[in-house]
Amino acid sequence: MSEHEYLQRFGGQARELIVRISWCWTKKSGPFQKVGELYCARARFDQAIDVADNAIIGKGLDNWIEWLTPKKLVGHPYGHDFKKGHLYRVLVREATDDVDRRRTYLLERVFEKDVVEPRLDPLVQFADGFLDPVLERYLLVEDGASGWANVFGYRRAGVRTLGYACAADDEPVAEIGRLAWMEKESGARLKTNFDKLGVYRAHVREGRQDRRQLMLVELVGKVADARFAHIAEEYLEPVVLHNRFGTFTLDRTYDWYAGEIDYLGEPCEAYLQVEDGTTDAAFQLSRLCELCGDLAAVDRRVRAYAADEMLEDACEWCEDDLDRAAFMKAISPVSVSVSEDGSVEFAFDDADIFAGHTILVDMEPDGKLVEAYIAG
Repeated sequence: MSEHEYLQRFGGQARELIVRISWCWTKKSGPFQKVGELYCARARFDQAIDVADNAIIGKGLDNWIEWLTPKKLVGHPYGHDFKKGHLYRVLVREATDDVDRRRTYLLERVFEKDVVEPRLDPLVQFADGFLDPVLERYLLVEDGASGWANVFGYRRAGVRTLGYACAADDEPVAEIGRLAWMEKESGARLKTNFDKLGVYRAHVREGRQDRRQLMLVELVGKVADARFAHIAEEYLEPVVLHNRFGTFTLDRTYDWYAGEIDYLGEPCEAYLQVEDGTTDAAFQLSRLCELCGDLAAVDRRVRAYAADEMLEDACEWCEDDLDRAAFMKAISPVSVSVSEDGSVEFAFDDADIFAGHTILVDMEPDGKLVEAYIAG
């Protein structure tokens, strides 16, 4: 593509945006692609404010800023030293050939660096999802946080709650909820920690959309509270489903029943996914029984679909002249997972066709096969 052809992609009126950079070039990134004799340098933002109407744009989209530049010997090699998590006020033009969820903007000018804009502050955005006032709660916590998400200098984490009481003398309510918080990045571990099935006194704010979603304002501390004992005991009681195809045990950590079925003479893991904190899987179990009742026909159809969708890529991966029949025969079942809505995910061992990547095939609730791809 020539420089002229590249610039023709960007039309319309220039827009002034305040962008929050989510990715920028580092020395490990390598050189950018060339357009004519220039480099097409890039940065990415996850959200922006359109200065003209103060609207927040870009959420959930793949937003790129690009500019053409000669590679320099001193300073930033590609002209603009953007920094991840920082805000910039820029002038851009949007590409006219944007597709699906991708947006590309041509950078014309950087007006201001390190802009202060509270509406794009991650902590402010997080807190905006919760109501005032601050309330006191006694919470039975399922377990500690298993991890966190890094959000521009913060860590966003959460734990599931199994029950709550509003005051020290209230009868607790057994209800699944979630307690979430953000803290500044510091050290290798979270600053806020919880013990499995511990009861904690906390100051919280309720979610705007769902009062069971709580924001942690202050953790007062862990308390010895016998009121929650019956809720904890019920949680620890094993929940098991039996039928002629197998035995399935509830794993509350992952919100699914796990078991094993006979998949045409081979052992195969089976999962019945349930809604957060619930135990009802009658529909999912009936869907699995429906599949197992005619498994030979289902298996042939799923393998054939995977072969039709993936054979061309398979031949490139394994550098072999693999045919449809050989592909179908080579792969072997790993698991069958049934979702709450009746959709199904089939997982197959790839027999090293895709260098050890698991093959996944998705089936909609009506039985239609919609996608075949490799995991990871």
